[in-house]
Amino acid sequence: MRISELHYDNAGTDAGEAIEISGPAGTLLGGWSIVLYNGADSLAYNTTQLSGSIPATCGTRGVVVVNYPVNGIQNGSPDGIALVDPSNSVVEFLSYEGKFSAKNGPASGTQSTDIGVLENGSGAIGLSLQLLTDGWSGPSASTFGACNDQDAVITGPIDIITVTPNPSTIATTATQQFVAAASDAAGTPVTGAALTWTSDATGVATVDANGLATPKAVGDATITATAANGVFGSAVLHVQQPTTELPHTRFSEIHYDNAGTDAGEAIEIEGPAGQSLSGWSIVLYDGNGGGAYNTTTLSGSIPATCAARGVIVMNYPVNGIQNGSPDGFALVDDAGHVVEFLSYEGTFTAVGGPASGKTSTDIGTSENSSPIGQSLQRDASGMWSLLPATFGLCNPAGSTPGNIVTFSGRAAVSDPPLPIGFEAQLFATLKNGATTLTTTFTWTSETPAIASVDQNGVIRALAAGTATFRATAGDGTTGRISLPTTDAKASTTALYGHNTEFGTPVDADPSDDFIVARSEYTLSYNKNRGTPNWVSYGIDSTDFGDQDRCDCFTFDPALPASFTHLTTADYTGAGAAAGYSIDRGHMVRSFDRTSESLDNARTFYLSNVAPQASDLNQGPWAVLETFLGDQARLQNKEVYVIAGVAGNKGTVKNEGKIVIPASTWKVALIMPHGGSFADVHGIGDVQVVAVNMPNEPGVRNVDWHTYQTTVDAIEALTGYDLLSRLPDNIEIPLEANDHAPSARIAGAAAGSEGTPMSFIGTSSTDTDPGDVLTYSWEFGDGRTDVGSTPVHTFLDNGAYTVKLTVTDRFGLASSATTTVTVANVAPVPRLASASGSLVATSGIPFGIIGTFSDAGVADAPWGYTITWGDGNTPTGQTSDMRARIDASNTYRRAGTYSVTFSVTDKDASTGMSQLSVNVLRRRVTAMAQPGMINLNDRGQGGVDVVLLSRLGFDATQLVPASATIGGVPLDTHGDDDKLSYHVEDANGDGFLDVKLRFSRAALIEAGALSPTSTELVLLADLLDGTQIEGHATVQTKTPGGPK
Repeated sequence: MRISELHYDNAGTDAGEAIEISGPAGTLLGGWSIVLYNGADSLAYNTTQLSGSIPATCGTRGVVVVNYPVNGIQNGSPDGIALVDPSNSVVEFLSYEGKFSAKNGPASGTQSTDIGVLENGSGAIGLSLQLLTDGWSGPSASTFGACNDQDAVITGPIDIITVTPNPSTIATTATQQFVAAASDAAGTPVTGAALTWTSDATGVATVDANGLATPKAVGDATITATAANGVFGSAVLHVQQPTTELPHTRFSEIHYDNAGTDAGEAIEIEGPAGQSLSGWSIVLYDGNGGGAYNTTTLSGSIPATCAARGVIVMNYPVNGIQNGSPDGFALVDDAGHVVEFLSYEGTFTAVGGPASGKTSTDIGTSENSSPIGQSLQRDASGMWSLLPATFGLCNPAGSTPGNIVTFSGRAAVSDPPLPIGFEAQLFATLKNGATTLTTTFTWTSETPAIASVDQNGVIRALAAGTATFRATAGDGTTGRISLPTTDAKASTTALYGHNTEFGTPVDADPSDDFIVARSEYTLSYNKNRGTPNWVSYGIDSTDFGDQDRCDCFTFDPALPASFTHLTTADYTGAGAAAGYSIDRGHMVRSFDRTSESLDNARTFYLSNVAPQASDLNQGPWAVLETFLGDQARLQNKEVYVIAGVAGNKGTVKNEGKIVIPASTWKVALIMPHGGSFADVHGIGDVQVVAVNMPNEPGVRNVDWHTYQTTVDAIEALTGYDLLSRLPDNIEIPLEANDHAPSARIAGAAAGSEGTPMSFIGTSSTDTDPGDVLTYSWEFGDGRTDVGSTPVHTFLDNGAYTVKLTVTDRFGLASSATTTVTVANVAPVPRLASASGSLVATSGIPFGIIGTFSDAGVADAPWGYTITWGDGNTPTGQTSDMRARIDASNTYRRAGTYSVTFSVTDKDASTGMSQLSVNVLRRRVTAMAQPGMINLNDRGQGGVDVVLLSRLGFDATQLVPASATIGGVPLDTHGDDDKLSYHVEDANGDGFLDVKLRFSRAALIEAGALSPTSTELVLLADLLDGTQIEGHATVQTKTPGGPK
């Protein structure tokens, strides 16, 4: 499933906007969606739900088209499209006119892939961008609804680049075409990838944007192709002298292009004096197509211009020789053989004419609007150079070559025009053939209104135009070089203004800090060092463009005139004096200011430069610069940088002007695009990179990460407070490169309320050496503690979230949580008799005292129940665990009762306590009548027992039927079987008593009355159920007398 076609912009009002989805035929689209993203704020602005299924448009695959209203799809710069599957996973996140990272929706946090083509709003209606078999293409005629990507290969990011041939060897007179093959991590070729070609030794060989290498001198160069994501591949090129001799008769000089209307175009041929040229010819070839466009027939003989050899010159009309890129010229002898087939500005294969099928040899140099009076000349080694024209004279390959002056340091062809107010240095060399002669030069400007020159060859542009300089050697040999100058322009697109976003660095001694603030950067210049103390600047994607490197090192005009005036010449020869190569090292990289010419030129102010060992400047320092720049340029980041110097290794050339630092340092803060100081709320909001690199030779191949350090260390080294705007709670850990600890909880995971539980935080870790952690606990019950191994008692059951927060010495903290299950514990009741006795009396209240405890002190309210054992079960409730429950019960029936006191907490857990109560009959006063009972005649007659009433006891409440003595009930009247008793005040105390009549015979028979009896025990119930007993004292007698 993939996005296969898109139309979002056309001339006039947008129309026919649509997105096409390609996938396997039959795929159900329910749950799939297309989400449109706005690259300006990185937020989703439209979601379209898909439905149905993909038809079999083209065999096993098919397409569906989603149409949008007028201007329904935004016009980019950039915007994006996400294809989202039913699980809400992003299948594809593409963008046009740039890349960005989504901030919300299903693609949140994902960086888009730029399809690499766009609609610029000028195209006709009916065009679209299409995914073809080799990637995205267009705009071209739309094919919505038809398959256009059946065999498209979808590749990942470039992972490998292979450059071939590797190695290769060429002569100084040849060129080498390199080819780079890119592939992703799966080995799938990535076609059409934009690659940048570079040479690490441009003095040996240069390479153009298409991988064509042109030799400059004998030696070795590494040719590298680099992708936009930083992946690169390299090949080694060995340049050697030609292995074959040059033709005896050959081309020796050509002029084909100059500034303005071409003039003086000519070709010179050199050969043995007297050589007949009858039948020879010069054939000019057009490199675009390969055909011949002019043939000049030669005649006569070569004169003895320089003894045994000579030259002839063929002049051409204005614009008679084409200006290349590429074009060529062939020397053909009288037999039609091609003696030489040379070209300039590239190679090609001739089509037709005498050189048909032959590939030209690039002479390795060119004229790019050079001044009139210049030409390309061949020397004794076969090397071609741009020099003052000498048509008609033998070059330094003839029999008696003369001295010539050559120039280096700056060239009209390879360097941009020198901006007004900026400087560069030219170097002149006196040569005789291949031999370099020792001499001195006198410099003059032939265009003093346009540019000046001092005797060190330092030139300064004064006005726009073409500046011409002359160098005259001690022997009078002179040479001229012309260079363009221009009025540099400031960028209108770069977003500057945040150079000191996190504070202006300050130290304890401001006397050596001269602050220069300009839009591109802010710096502190130290007049005592001749270098900056520090340079502070920001980088974002708007800072980059296509401007060439100015190479115009100049004293900063913002510095006071009283400061030592430096020029680039003050650095020249630094390496020779130090014993190792030294560069003019930028603090703000030149490439980070390429949106316009003036922006780039200002990075070459010497106030932005310090002496750096070449191995450092071109090694880890350069790699770090590339990393930081790519964060802004390719990764859509905002980067804030402070770079500076530290230490003292002496001065450049021991002249006391420029201090060579012992190290150079850099602090970078990386944030999302548009991020600023206001967006930093914690150390996680910004990435910090801090390095301090030794300014030494031999470090070229050291990984820059080796030199990573802390901001604290750099501040201690330099004395500067670098991030002063940050609040201390962020600045302190950020500058220490502190990392938050990792909290971990061990110990009890379950327990019971009221029971101490142990927790352990000592397994928490911190990757920072020497950090001491503090421990803070929250137990989820509203209580807290500190320490690494606390013991905590939960007062109630439940599931508690226990949180541990560990904090390091810089205040950074992290937390961990665990769930602890706390079980409920039943209350523990305690039951006691109020009187201390477990014996109760029927009819008399029996009191108890109930108390309880509960490990879960938060288990209120508690309900309680008292079970008296006689069917009486009162209940109650209390919220006070200290409460005393006082209760009583009046037992009516004698016996043994189990009394239970149970307490139930709010979680329905119950505890109980029991005691056993022995309930006795109530003892009342009774007397027998008569007191002396005659047992003779087997006890004929009755015995009366009188129950006496007293205060608190009413004998009249007796239930007569319940009265027994020894199991013998009341006697009955003989005439009506009524129980024999009656009520009377038997003792005259004013209370009515009850007299009960029992059968003496029955008592004797039951054994309740015997000769040994001393009392009769009456058992009875009262009306209220109270059981009583009365003990009546008796004496018995038998026929033998009283017993």
